[in-house]
Amino acid sequence: MSTTLPTEPSPLATLANRCLAEAPSRALDVEIYCAIHGIEDGNELASPALIEARAKGDVLIVEPGLWDWVEVPPFTGVLKYAKSLLPDGVYTISSDSRIVCAAALRALALTDAPPLPHLSLRSEQLG
Repeated sequence: MSTTLPTEPSPLATLANRCLAEAPSRALDVEIYCAIHGIEDGNELASPALIEARAKGDVLIVEPGLWDWVEVPPFTGVLKYAKSLLPDGVYTISSDSRIVCAAALRALALTDAPPLPHLSLRSEQLG
């Protein structure tokens, strides 16, 4: 019996690498949000306003019966949001949000964890 390893890194592992290589950005936060929830951003970046929405951390969720903008958490720039990505039982001693975010994404990729519950800054502010 032979086991074949994937030749391409998972999307989460690729995003983890980007967390370490790039400066924190709201656009990267949008990509992380979409990857951990298994959704696509409905924002087609077809106008300056839509490009600005992505740069501000807004994702357009388009699903049957749902069309809504969500402001994603700043995973790459704020430690508490990076820590929110850590699977249960995974801890880190780093206080750098980019490192914690990368570690969390790698752990999620390795464990093939189910998608995380939706979290947005707006829902946090309302609750």
